[in-house]
Amino acid sequence: MRLVIVSATALALAGAGSAFGQTPFTPAMGPACKDQSKEGFGLWTCPGPAGYVVRFADEGNIVSLTIAPRRAIEKVQGPTAQWRGAGKAFGDKVQWIMRAGVPRAAVIRTWSRVGDDEREIQELSVFAINGEKACLVGAVEIHTGKANATALARAEQAADSRCPEK
Repeated sequence: MRLVIVSATALALAGAGSAFGQTPFTPAMGPACKDQSKEGFGLWTCPGPAGYVVRFADEGNIVSLTIAPRRAIEKVQGPTAQWRGAGKAFGDKVQWIMRAGVPRAAVIRTWSRVGDDEREIQELSVFAINGEKACLVGAVEIHTGKANATALARAEQAADSRCPEK
């Protein structure tokens, strides 16, 4: 009887993904991505779910990413987020929060330099996605206790909210 309960619990947890919906992962680099880099400027676009993409740019000191539907990525005015890059700058994968089969939030590991001492920090950056518009809604420092769970909870909240109007 105990074995059945443990197995049922494990299956329930494995299939849950998140409390509210699916959280698929897609690559943030590699052969699935389209590389458009030029000398001294890294630029690549990686596929996400449901026709969305993430475009990554790395100019050396400044890095950025843009989240949008593939059909709209060229028309987006400015990046979704931009910062002083450090170390690797971007993690290997993007985690997506879906609602009714549509991406509504995303989480990606990022590295940046902050402060006068240019200290390097590593965070899980959380983005809300509202159709063709996406925005950075927060970040969780990676060395914080339960950083992954906290970032996922923030992404779940972001999926049910909207980006602020500018």
